[in-house]
Amino acid sequence: MNFPSSSRFAESYRTLRTNLFFSGMENEINAVIVTSCVEKEGKTITAVNLAHSIAQTDRKVLVMDCDLRRPHLTALFDTKKGQGVTGLVTEVFGAHLTQGSLNDYSVSDLILMTRLQQRSCCLDIENKTTQAVVYFDKGRIIDILWKNRPSAKKLINTLIRGKLLTQDQAHIAIGLQKESSRRLGSILETLGFVSKKDITRVLSVHSIEAIREVSVMDEGQFAFSSFSREKSDSTASQDINFENLYSGVISFDDSLKYIKTAIDSAILETETKNLYIMPSGKIPPNPSELLGSKRMEFLMQYLKKQFDFIVLDTPPVMPATDAVIMAPRVDGTLLVIKSGNTERKIIKDVLDQYKAARLPIIGAILNQVNMKKEGYYRYYHKYYTSYYGKQ
Repeated sequence: MNFPSSSRFAESYRTLRTNLFFSGMENEINAVIVTSCVEKEGKTITAVNLAHSIAQTDRKVLVMDCDLRRPHLTALFDTKKGQGVTGLVTEVFGAHLTQGSLNDYSVSDLILMTRLQQRSCCLDIENKTTQAVVYFDKGRIIDILWKNRPSAKKLINTLIRGKLLTQDQAHIAIGLQKESSRRLGSILETLGFVSKKDITRVLSVHSIEAIREVSVMDEGQFAFSSFSREKSDSTASQDINFENLYSGVISFDDSLKYIKTAIDSAILETETKNLYIMPSGKIPPNPSELLGSKRMEFLMQYLKKQFDFIVLDTPPVMPATDAVIMAPRVDGTLLVIKSGNTERKIIKDVLDQYKAARLPIIGAILNQVNMKKEGYYRYYHKYYTSYYGKQ
């Protein structure tokens, strides 16, 4: 924005923008990494100006500083506010909660954070009308129990009402359940009173009812606790995919409260309309592990739904593998090469890394070309002065 729109500098980025969009005519491009082979090739300036150029087309654009080793982009904007990338991934998504209020966290927040942290635990949720427990095994939902489910909606009454179970059979099964820690559905199946198919079908409906009841809880208290491995083994036999059920009933994006507020606070406005920045945050001790985590994967999925285009600035490829690690989460990589500076062997090594990983490089950007060499200057000077005028 410090250069006239008619300058060769500005026009070069508009050309880059056009070429980028033309390259995605068959497969739409909405997120790219801008990196280089080695240091000081101009990748950060290229990332910023590309994002600025795209924002001028009325697209909502986010430029992310994913260079968690030397965050030049963050320094360029001179911003230290907000959680930043590392703060979101480590402090927000990684917050190890034990108890709290549903005024601060939605149920979806709690389930998503448990999933991202891959915890094995029980989540007890309670308010004036509902009591429920969600069971997790390494972050995966394996059971949802609606503790104060109305009597008419309990499993036994549902089966009797559907003429799948008699009163006498129900009495026997309930008696056995009181003598053991097994779930009623497992007992009914073992006794041969109800087929596995019918049990699974009814329990799936019950689980959906429990999910809906839990999802609308916007006040109350929650608490996490541990549970035994036997619980995981016993619930797994029900053949119900609670993860799919929950995802099919509830939209995380619409129901997040704590996480949405945290992400929004980490996205900062710039002086350019439609252009936003997410700074790097604190420099972590393990950048590669952080960028390759499930938490980072979720952050990228969330941001893609909020922005029309995302530009990621990452470290150079030769000193660090961060760009290659992040590449599967975008639509392609732009490789910035400083003219007359980077050895061809180094460029080939970088291309071989991407080829081995089967990751797309959209194209290369030849940067800092000496326009006075080989007739470049005369050609471009003649073109621009004839089209835009001497100014």
